[in-house]
Order: sequence, then structure tokens, then C-alpha cells
Amino acid sequence: MEFLRNRHFSWATTVVAIAIIALTPVILKGLSFLGGDWQSLSNVGQAYGFLSVIFSGAALIGVAVSLAYQAHQTQISNEEERRAAHRELALMSLNDPELLVCWQPSQSPLPLTLARQLHFTHLIVTQYYSDYLLKRVNDDATRVQLELHFRGERARDHWVDRSVGWREFAEATGDTRQIRFVDLMDEAYEKAAASGPSIAASSYFAPDPG
Repeated sequence: MEFLRNRHFSWATTVVAIAIIALTPVILKGLSFLGGDWQSLSNVGQAYGFLSVIFSGAALIGVAVSLAYQAHQTQISNEEERRAAHRELALMSLNDPELLVCWQPSQSPLPLTLARQLHFTHLIVTQYYSDYLLKRVNDDATRVQLELHFRGERARDHWVDRSVGWREFAEATGDTRQIRFVDLMDEAYEKAAASGPSIAASSYFAPDPG
């Protein structure tokens, strides 16, 4: 809804500016029938020439802003579709563990339950990654998010297992924001590891009341 409002506003601004430019000569011609001072009308005409340049520039800027905004929204839409497809594949493999072997292997063989947990953790990190790439969150917000994330045992296990791959992929793309996200992950992990042991997965929940 916000996208539609912004897009309509940009186009409305452009249309209004163009309409003003197009109708000004008609207005001046209409004024001539009033028998006014032709010198004044001449001055108005000269002013129109100056204003038309301004309005033309404003119209072009409006079109450029609108096109840039639409391109950004298209990028967001494409990224969300790609992430949705990846998420669907990942969830299919979680529901059918035999499909887990179709993904990249861990650094060392893992028990099935642990492998599924790390795979799901990967989905969580991928969501953080997507939000960061699309600039829904800034560095400070991501740091807060990752500080909480790395309190958990499985979060740290996942990054130990996958950090090298994330780094290699980000650097291969050459995208500075992707590389920056991996930097933030590394920083948050190192800070968490230096602060002490993680919260064990077995300690997440208290026993059910008897």
C-alpha cells in the first residue's frame, strides 16, 4: 500500500508540473483579450520561459525518482521471491531428512537431530541476511539481533560450521553489503564467544510442571 501511495504521488507531481507548463501559453493568450498592458504580458512571457525550465527540470526529476523507486521495489520483490523459493526447499528437506544430504555437507558428520537444527538455524540467519541486504535494518539493529542470536548454542555451532562458506560466497559476489553482513556475523560471534559459554540447547526449557 505504501508503495502504491508513493508511486501515485510521484506520477501526480510529474503530471501537474507538465500540465502547468502546457497550459501557461493558453492562460497568457486568454489574458490578452482583457486588453492589458502588453509590456507586462511580455514580462510574464519571459517569466514563463524561466519557470518552464524549472518545471521541466522538476518533471524530469519526478520521473527519475519514480523510476528509481520502482526499480528498488522490483529488486525487493525479486529478492523476496528468491528467498521464498529457498525457504520452501529447506523446509521440504527438514520434513524429509533423507533430502538433507542434497545440501552441502557439514564440516564433519553430525547426528541427524543436530544436522536438522543447524539447517533450521541457517534459515534464520538467511532471513537476517535478507533483511540486511534489503536495508530493512541497519548495522546497529543487526548487531542487537545477532548479539541475541549468538547467545544460543546452536547459533554458534552453525556459524562455526558455515562461516567459511558464507565468507567465500560474499567475497565472490563482490557485493559490499553482503561482505559487510558476514563481517557483522563474525564480529558478533567473536564477541559472544569472548563473553562466555553459550546457553546449551538442553537448557532452553524448564521441566514441565508435574
